[in-house]
Amino acid sequence: MDAHEKLIVTSLSKHATEAPSDDDLLAAVHHRLQRRRTGRTIGAAVLACAVVATAITATHSITSELRTDPEVARPGAPDAGWRWESYKTVQVQVPVDWTQYVSGPAPCTAIQSGSSPAKPVIGRFNGWLGPSSYVCEDAVIPADQRLQYLWFNDVQVPGIKQYDAGWTEETRLVAGVKISVLTQDDALRRRILDSARPIITTDYYSCPPTDSGPRGSGLDSNDTISSASICEYWQNTLVAGSILNGAPAAKLAQHLATSPAGAPAEWSKGCSQPDQRIFVVTLHGRTESYPVRITMAYCYADHTFPTDDGNTQRRTGYETLDLIRQGPHKQHQPSDLFDPAGPLTPSPR
Repeated sequence: MDAHEKLIVTSLSKHATEAPSDDDLLAAVHHRLQRRRTGRTIGAAVLACAVVATAITATHSITSELRTDPEVARPGAPDAGWRWESYKTVQVQVPVDWTQYVSGPAPCTAIQSGSSPAKPVIGRFNGWLGPSSYVCEDAVIPADQRLQYLWFNDVQVPGIKQYDAGWTEETRLVAGVKISVLTQDDALRRRILDSARPIITTDYYSCPPTDSGPRGSGLDSNDTISSASICEYWQNTLVAGSILNGAPAAKLAQHLATSPAGAPAEWSKGCSQPDQRIFVVTLHGRTESYPVRITMAYCYADHTFPTDDGNTQRRTGYETLDLIRQGPHKQHQPSDLFDPAGPLTPSPR
């Protein structure tokens, strides 16, 4: 382990004792840092989370039971000024200007730094991160560095916690997924949490909560593509859903249709990638839709990503993946952050 990795790992420690056991993030950190050493220069992320004096009041467990009525089978359009975010088996509405995405533990990976105020965070504590290596010991970071957030799957227990400066965090369990909202606005907090719905069949973006495998029968390269639904999965569970419209969707379709045909390449010897993911991209044409499966793994020896439209296997490049990995599919992770992360008050010892 080099000095950068030690700084990253030691800067984040235990946030709660009930953290679930998942894959070890340390292997992913080694892999990500190695990729960046060979691809581009990156500063080490040093997050020195401070302990904030706070009175934490845990309340009764708040659990939303699974509803099976038809109205939640697939939710309708979000309210004006809001959008849907989905994760595993749950979907929830957030304000449209909440556009900063983080993959990591709350709150240490949601830190405001620099002179410009950062946007509120949509956080996902994804399974590949490995909570034994990346968890946060602090309930909340200092008020001058604090950001509003919605966090999926963090280790907070259901209930309400009061912090200093008028901040409140509420956690609910919906369809087996914990959802935490931290704000100074009680009405906003309740509005977000009350919108949460189980994913019964598909989310708003037509993504089922589990990846059911190949679904396509071939891509018609002559069709006019108007939109593309993007469903991201890790170990067959939904990470996030989104949609591309207009020219970006048409450009993505062109990339997928013109990539060279061929079976996936061999993996590089000794390469390991715990965060390998599947994207199911459904291209919507004039009268037909075309699902295409894309494997995001950086271990392929030829540095391409295999695609399968149900008829033809192809190998596509980083340019295609960049079109897909936008919004919820391009989350900052602890090892992605650049120096400086911003000065924080050291924790008392």
